[in-house]
This record gives sequence, C-alpha cells and structure tokens, in this order.
Amino acid sequence: MTHTATGQVLAKTSIAGLDIPDALARMGNNPKLYMRIIHSFVTNMPGNLNDLATGTITADTLPDYAIRIHGAKGSCYGIGANAVGDEAKALEIAAKANDLDHCLRDNDAFITHTQELIEQLQGLEARVEAAEGGGKAQAEAPDASTLAALLTATQNFDIDQMNTLVEELLALDYARGGEVIKGIKESFDAFDYQTIEDLITAYL
Repeated sequence: MTHTATGQVLAKTSIAGLDIPDALARMGNNPKLYMRIIHSFVTNMPGNLNDLATGTITADTLPDYAIRIHGAKGSCYGIGANAVGDEAKALEIAAKANDLDHCLRDNDAFITHTQELIEQLQGLEARVEAAEGGGKAQAEAPDASTLAALLTATQNFDIDQMNTLVEELLALDYARGGEVIKGIKESFDAFDYQTIEDLITAYL
C-alpha cells in the first residue's frame, strides 16, 4: 500500500467482512482507485437492494432475482466484501435451484448486512476525504492538454491512463471550470465514459 493519505486511512481501517488488503492487491495496490470502486458501490448498491426487495420475490420472479443477486454478488466481491458476497452467492445458488423458501428466508438478512456495510463505507469515505482535504494547489482552469489526453484515453478505453489523468486533474482546485472536473469524476466513478467525452468536448 502506498504512503498516501488515502493509503494510510485504509491501512488503519478494519471493517468486519471486508478484506481491504486483498481487494487492494487486485487493483495494483492503488488506494485511490479502490476508493473510486468503493464510491461506485456506495452510490449504486442502494438502488440494487431496492430491486432485490423480498416482497418482489415469487416463484415467477426467481429467474430475474437470480440475475440481480448475481450482479450484487460480483459488486460485493469486487470491493473485498466477502461476507455479504458469500450471502449473495448462497442466495444465487438457491434461486437457480428454484428454492423459493431459502430466498424468502435469507434475503432480508443480506439486505440488512449490505446496508450496514454501506454505512461503514460512507464513514470510510468521510475519513479519506478529511485526510485528503486541504492543501490543494490552485489553478486558474483545468489544463487543456490534460483534458485532451483524457479524452483520447477515454476513447481508447485506456482505464489506467484515465485513472492517472483524472487523479492529476483532481489534485488542483480551480478558479473556473471546477464543475467540469467534478462531472468528470462522478462519471468516472459511475463508469460513464460517454459523458466524460461529452463534458471534455463541450469544455474544449
């Protein structure tokens, strides 16, 4: 783990059922990239949990439920949340076996445990933001050449280069154009690369 402020916060963080070192290792020990994935999880998982509400599970909807819980499982394992990932895996197996009783019995617990995890991850995000806050250099506006390079990387789906350039842009506070960088960050977190292209094209 690197000795960045984010890395230091992660090194001190212990959340039950969340294997941070393993997830970081799979992301090249890049703490900021990991926090971007965490942010995407925190942002998108609540909506996924609403779609997985126990009241929507019937014998007829089990095939659709199996698909949704499969996606939730992947998201959980992706951030190293192995405990809730294992719960989702068991529910997926039950759904594919048409075991309605199992799904109805255990789905609420999965949702509750995942909601609790989201709350802890939100706390982690707040600690990272506090650790990284302040001390940013000031700039009049985002660098046009950096934005152009990001546009090219986005068009080429060069995720590593995109991550590097987004971090470079986020390292500064801007007198003008800051809203564009904010939009780029939010779109990058949501894997919405088309919006990044649109934002940069419109700004340049």
